[in-house]
This record gives sequence, C-alpha cells and structure tokens, in this order.
Amino acid sequence: MLFSEKLKLLRKKNSLTQEELAEKLNVSRQAITKWESGDGIPDIDNLKQLSILFNVTIDELVKEDKNIKVKGKYYMFEELDIDHTKHFDIKISQVYELNIKPSNEEKVKIELMSDEEENLLKLYKIKIDDIYNRMDINIKGKSEYKDIVINIYIPEKYINEIELNTKIKNLNIIDLDVVELEYDGELKYLNVNNSKGNIILNVAKSDVEVNYDKLSGLLEVNTINSTARVELPKGTKYKTVLKGIHNKFIDANSIEESTNIIELNGANSKLIIIEK
Repeated sequence: MLFSEKLKLLRKKNSLTQEELAEKLNVSRQAITKWESGDGIPDIDNLKQLSILFNVTIDELVKEDKNIKVKGKYYMFEELDIDHTKHFDIKISQVYELNIKPSNEEKVKIELMSDEEENLLKLYKIKIDDIYNRMDINIKGKSEYKDIVINIYIPEKYINEIELNTKIKNLNIIDLDVVELEYDGELKYLNVNNSKGNIILNVAKSDVEVNYDKLSGLLEVNTINSTARVELPKGTKYKTVLKGIHNKFIDANSIEESTNIIELNGANSKLIIIEK
C-alpha cells in the first residue's frame, strides 16, 4: 500500500478530517491533500508526528529502503518478532535523543534518524540478541554525531523490566507501563509522559532534570556531587526518602502515606522539587 493510501486510511480510522489532521500537525489542509493524493511526502518531522499520533512506526508509514532520504533527513530501521514477556537490556552509544514507547504489535522496533548524516547504515550497527526471557539490544555508532534520534518500540503486553546504559541528552518515556526502568550513564533531561512504574537513575556526577506529567511509582536518583531537578504537576502527593551521605531535598513537601516515592541516594548532592 502506498504512503498516500495509508495516510488516508489512518486519518479516517481515527475519525479526522483533513482540516483536523492539518491542525494537529500545524500544516495547511493543502499539505494533507497533497500527501494523500501522492503528490508529495512529509518531511521527517511530520512523519515523526504522524507516527506518534497514529501509534505506528515511520517504517510502517513509508515502507521504503532501510536508509531513506526524506527532504534532507536520513533514516534506518530494524525489527524482531517476540512472543512472551522479557527483560530488556539496552546499550547505546552516545545519542542526542532516545524515545521509548509501547507497541500493540508483537515486535520490537528500532528507528534511527539524523538531520545530517547520510550513511547511517555504515556508521551505526544494531545488534539484537533474543535469549528467551531476556533481549539484549546493542546500538553502536560514532559518538560525534550529536543529532541522532532513536525510537524504540516495545510490545506493550511483553514489557517487564528495562535496563538502559547510554550517554544521552534527552530521554523520553512515553505511554509506558513498566515494572522497573534502570538507567546507567550520563543524562541531561528525562521526560516521563503518561507512564507509570519505577524509574532508577544512576547518573553519578551528572546534573539531571526530570519532568513528569504525572508521578506514578518510584523515582530513585543515585548521584554524586550533583543537582537533580524534578518537576511535578502542582498538588502531586509523594513521599521523600533520603539516603547516602551529605544529601538534601529542597522545596520538598513529603507525605508519609503516599505510595509515590522520590528517593535521593549517593553523596554530596541535592534534589530540588518544583511543582507547576
């Protein structure tokens, strides 16, 4: 099926007019008409928005070569079928942004995108080892390419625990229901959207900013000589737990009986809680 046909089918399946879809993407209705008539294809930014809106991968939208060029942007894709719950161990070279999302299919899907680097297939290698109850995902590449964005889709019904080891600027956890996600490495920004479960950040000597649209579970920050900032919706109920040495909370409003927990561990660090 052509991209134009898929777009029209997805739009109608979601009960959207061309005008409504155009408004969601911040483009003109004429652009939607052009895409659906086969006279053009969206750039990678609009493809990313469409993939999020319709909960499909970019590969499912375009179904072209694994390294395609879309109006100056570059892309590669890998996937693997799975059929039961697994522990996911993910190791990634330094990247600009990583998005982890659920999928309603029985496939693990990985997308890499770049604004600048055409030869993604030469510069990055994706290795997936499926070892019964564990899946190892290893993405190795050239760390100097700072604009690399990775999307990882994990089947919603097979998500259990996730271990993530990388150096990254932006990590986005989207629509995820996970028992535990443990992060090891350097991290600047973590955004948790419509997700629940325990998140453990091992970010020694790394100042990190965490943004929740809703806190549901545990946030544990383990760091040394650093500052963590956690932004929560106003009125969020949580309990603070302080461990380690010479650590402190700032502007915390702990409620002892809350099941949501924010824990600070390590040494010589502070965690600032901001309610907005």
